[in-house]
Amino acid sequence: MEFLRFLAFVAVWGFMWRWVVKNRGSWNIFYGNIVGAAGGFIVGLVVLSITLSLFPSAYKDEHPESIVAQNVEPTSLLPESESSAAQLAAVPTFSPIEPDNQPSPPESALLPNYASRAPKSIAEQTVLEQSDAEGRKALTALSKKLGHDADSDKSMLAYVMCSPLVTSALRFPASARFADSQLLTTRRFKDQVYSFSNSVTARNMNGDDVTYRFDCSVQEQASSGEWRLLALNLQKTST
Repeated sequence: MEFLRFLAFVAVWGFMWRWVVKNRGSWNIFYGNIVGAAGGFIVGLVVLSITLSLFPSAYKDEHPESIVAQNVEPTSLLPESESSAAQLAAVPTFSPIEPDNQPSPPESALLPNYASRAPKSIAEQTVLEQSDAEGRKALTALSKKLGHDADSDKSMLAYVMCSPLVTSALRFPASARFADSQLLTTRRFKDQVYSFSNSVTARNMNGDDVTYRFDCSVQEQASSGEWRLLALNLQKTST
């Protein structure tokens, strides 16, 4: 499409240039070419603007919800984050993720047995490779700033790692739309354990959008760049 727009621009420019030169009247050929070039260029720009409005570019500036690219300031954007290790509660007991063998009818946006299908762990490098250019830049800056300090608050990074784990439970991960981060509930525990609750909307097999409330808990594996999935649960909301 971009190439066709360019061809249309050049064609209109050339056509108007030639038309002005052929119908220049008493103007000399040099002046006619100058006016033709300028007039053709202007008309070409007008045609280009019209095509852009009628046929928007396919290259949209999309930012996956899993990558927080707007601001690399850690934790301050996440509610309930703790700033001091002394205030952290002990790690709660998480039950092992077992196969649930639950059916998944067409009206459900979840995969059958989604919890046991989810990866047991996910690497920061994996999320980095799956992100767009801006997301990679933000995640790299965030990881570099937080480092691997065992006491640093990595709530924002943990949520970034939780997001692909949540989408792995969906039939159509590309349709996932996470609720605004202002609605996010996060809890930080000792040993770099984080739990999040938020909402995600995804498409089911009937083509309808279904909203789920999810709970995701992850733990950073010391100095390995990997995060272990501790718990994952999605529940359909009433709305």
